Amino acid sequence: MIFNDRRRKVWGIAALLLALFTISRLIVGSSAMLTMWPALEVLNAPVQWWQSVDLWFIERQKLQQQHLNLEKTVQNQAAVIQEVNSLREENRQLRNILEISNIIGYRWHAAKVRGRSPEPMSQRLILQVADVSKDDVIVSSEGLVGVVDAISHNHATIRTIFDASLAVPVTIPNTKLAALSRGQGDSLSIDFIPLDVAPRKGQVFYTSGAGGLFPAGIAVAIITDVQPIPGQLFAKVLATPIAHWQRDSWLAVASQLHSIQSFPIP
Repeated sequence: MIFNDRRRKVWGIAALLLALFTISRLIVGSSAMLTMWPALEVLNAPVQWWQSVDLWFIERQKLQQQHLNLEKTVQNQAAVIQEVNSLREENRQLRNILEISNIIGYRWHAAKVRGRSPEPMSQRLILQVADVSKDDVIVSSEGLVGVVDAISHNHATIRTIFDASLAVPVTIPNTKLAALSRGQGDSLSIDFIPLDVAPRKGQVFYTSGAGGLFPAGIAVAIITDVQPIPGQLFAKVLATPIAHWQRDSWLAVASQLHSIQSFPIP
């Protein structure tokens, strides 16, 4: 009995909706439309709801796609900005390298850094460069880096001043001080400095030009510590390189010419 009552109600509602739909298609005129407006609103409600849901999904998909496109655009712009900054830094390094190439007696050219050795006691480099010779001098825009150690197929291995096997004659401008800079793996030791003329912390050593291998006047190292050695006439002097070649993409190669002139240290 209860089931039959429910069924009759469902059929009644369906019949009413069908009648309203039929009437909405038949009635004409403004007055009739205004009279039937509440019933028409009820009739159109499910359709409007479905259209709203469908529109919501469409707009959501559009927003998601716009979000993905925006993320891709931001990533592309970030990559472009990074590349521009990298090129700008390389151009700065090349311009600075050109400024140091005015030391006469050497042929200067730029070389691209291709690799860095993990050896902690030498920190050797690999450069892409042609027409160089063993013991050609390598400098950055800031100071001395090392010398060419080996050559193969337009590439060269560089022995840096951190290497203990490389001794660099150095001096301090406007003094008669003559010493040797030797690598200690991660720092430099300045040998043969008499205690009575020991330099101060913060002073900078330059290549002296002694021996004829390194051009005179290139910054080598800044003093970080000066200590007297008990019972000896020499001081223990530690320094750190002026050049930061670990972050440079370009370095300069100085190939020695046959006739070398000496120039004062700046």
